[in-house]
Amino acid sequence: MEQSKKLVLFDFDGVLIDTLMVCYGINTFVNEDLSLEEYKGFFDCNIHDSKRTNGKAKEGHPNFHEEYRNKTRELVIPQVLKDSVKFLASKYTLVIVSSTPTISIKKILEREGLEDCFKDVLGADVHASKVIKINSMLEKYKINSVDALFITDTLGDIREAFSCGVVSIGVTWGFQERETLAKGNPKIILENPEDLTKGVESILC
Repeated sequence: MEQSKKLVLFDFDGVLIDTLMVCYGINTFVNEDLSLEEYKGFFDCNIHDSKRTNGKAKEGHPNFHEEYRNKTRELVIPQVLKDSVKFLASKYTLVIVSSTPTISIKKILEREGLEDCFKDVLGADVHASKVIKINSMLEKYKINSVDALFITDTLGDIREAFSCGVVSIGVTWGFQERETLAKGNPKIILENPEDLTKGVESILC
């Protein structure tokens, strides 16, 4: 495949759809004393690594993904983000790299009319490591890492993208706050979804 467009990688939960309280609520079914701040801390690294090393993360809901599908049926992607995705898809190759199952993401994208904007959707079932998933997309589309960026709301994602030589845009409307995201030295941190398109273009111009 010939290189034609630069690559924009999106995280899904927190970036495109507001699932923080949904995911936190599912986890408190088992961990009744789990605080929101503790839960957010699970994402300082890859969430699957947290599940292996953090006692409370290990005790997640046994039917998390089924609960996730049920509780996200009524959630929508904000129009400003839909517009940004559609615009960016006209100029760049867009891919989703997430820790949510691929099928759940695709169903939401189809419902929201965005399924044709993303060339690939790589969920947890593809691989637990986002490093491996990001590198696979760089290879597939023959993109140099300097011609790619990752849009995410978690420090763990920023760190995994950095391992691939890919810069990140941190966004504060998701799972983690500016102070946490800044620890990973993202290229920029955005506070408002309205600034996403401009932010991407300032890096990949």
